[in-house]
Amino acid sequence: MQLTVRSYKDEVRERVLAAIERIAKGCAIAAGLPQDKMPEVNVRRDEFTPATYNNPELTKRLVGVWRKSLGEQNVEMVDATMGGEDFSEFSLPDHSIPAVDFHVGAVAPEKIAESKKTDAPPLPSLHSSKFAPVPEPTIRTGLIGMTSAVLELMKK
Repeated sequence: MQLTVRSYKDEVRERVLAAIERIAKGCAIAAGLPQDKMPEVNVRRDEFTPATYNNPELTKRLVGVWRKSLGEQNVEMVDATMGGEDFSEFSLPDHSIPAVDFHVGAVAPEKIAESKKTDAPPLPSLHSSKFAPVPEPTIRTGLIGMTSAVLELMKK
């Protein structure tokens, strides 16, 4: 079995990894397995992607900027996820550099509306071979979002 473990702090990651090993061995003991059949837990400590952490203050600040530049109805706050993304490296493991990873919608509005009306499967996501972004207005929206963020962050 392979698992992906993500956390926002190294010490939490270590506790979770230790708990996984305890639980795996505890289940084996409870099942009556002999010592030579105990599970082996191997952690590839150098093969992981830290969870992306959006700094709450910076996020709030930029959401305000994006609502002004892109329109209130076009900016949506979504629940946090612990996506594994190399973007997480920009804020360093200790989050000492505030960072915000934002997503730009790229699917035709009519496809979104249709997917909400029917029992259709979810729309293809970014890493799907069926993902088909609409170049306009996706690229323009991304450029406006990035430019307005930079102008906000660089002003004196």
